[in-house]
Amino acid sequence: MKIHVAIVSDQILANLIPALMERPDKVVLAASPEMIMRGQDKRLAEALKRAGISCELLDSAPDVDIRNIHKYAQCLRDLLVEQYVDAQIVLNATGGTKPMSLGFVEVFRGKASRIIYTDTRHRRIEALPNGDADIPDPEPMRDVLDVTAYLAAQGLQVLSSASDAPDFLERMPGRKYVARYLAENATRLESFFRTMNAIADRALDKDGNLVAPTQALNYPPHPKSIMTEALNELAKAKCIGWTEGESNIYFIDAERTQFVRGGWLEEYAFHVVRSANPFDAMMGVRVCMEGGERTQNEFDVLSCYGNQLLFIECKALKFVEGQNDNELAYKLKSLGDAARGLFGETWLLSAQPPSATLKERARQARFKLIGPEELPKLRNAVLHWMKPTE
Repeated sequence: MKIHVAIVSDQILANLIPALMERPDKVVLAASPEMIMRGQDKRLAEALKRAGISCELLDSAPDVDIRNIHKYAQCLRDLLVEQYVDAQIVLNATGGTKPMSLGFVEVFRGKASRIIYTDTRHRRIEALPNGDADIPDPEPMRDVLDVTAYLAAQGLQVLSSASDAPDFLERMPGRKYVARYLAENATRLESFFRTMNAIADRALDKDGNLVAPTQALNYPPHPKSIMTEALNELAKAKCIGWTEGESNIYFIDAERTQFVRGGWLEEYAFHVVRSANPFDAMMGVRVCMEGGERTQNEFDVLSCYGNQLLFIECKALKFVEGQNDNELAYKLKSLGDAARGLFGETWLLSAQPPSATLKERARQARFKLIGPEELPKLRNAVLHWMKPTE
């Protein structure tokens, strides 16, 4: 029998990942009163139970006063040794306060078969010195968390995903090329994006329904212009109805109008991420807080690799200095922090040049800003994210 002893903290992934990798028969959770008050012990227990792993929640563990911590850990150690005579006991010393971690390590050293530390940043499990035995090499993490499980560990419940919808799966392959075309030519298409965003907005009502499908450009585009080229690509992919030389554009349905309005960038990002073969990737993910208010949020693209989360927000709109750029930066920081925890990354893909304010907000909030000139190299950025930190 294998038993994991884990000290609960705010970041529950450090306890969850080794348990999902090793599949112990039981996980014993020691949580301080503060962690119990925040519900972190129950969240971790629920994540383990969803994975089919039994767990036991203990009474409040002291998080200050090393004497009390030692006494608590000794009682727990003796109880486990007595109750499970032949069990392999693994202490996960990653969580809790520093006094808790140090105290548990002192008490369990020589009694536990292994003492481990989850190095989430470098995606590996370290083994701490345990008596006179040699220290084993770090164990690389295996992928055990998909997007849904990762979000659940952060307290977010997935309600739906556009990339799982049958109609999306049917239409997506046919417009993959045009999404890539628009992204790879974004630096030349700035005025085209603004024009198409404006007329698509006129075609839709405030609820996103298509109410005015026929929209007119100010004049027919020149036959050899980049606008004609881009419109032809959209028409070829059956995203719009348009005949070269005419000024009228026909929007076919609300979903394809949203694609023209900026959804193409979201699909481009999703295609690029999937082509890098991560452990999991989803697009258009609607979530709400588990067990709390039913306020919903939506993530454009989410991917898991190495048990870390990549959150990509996609914007094809024009940024107005000090207005929508500020609002977007705040949203990215709050949603990114809620979904990722301490690890993983948040990126903003922008089809139009970002404002100076947005660049500064990105620096302050530590999210990656990928502008139009960098969109063609997005796959390189994804592959770099997937590489373990040295």
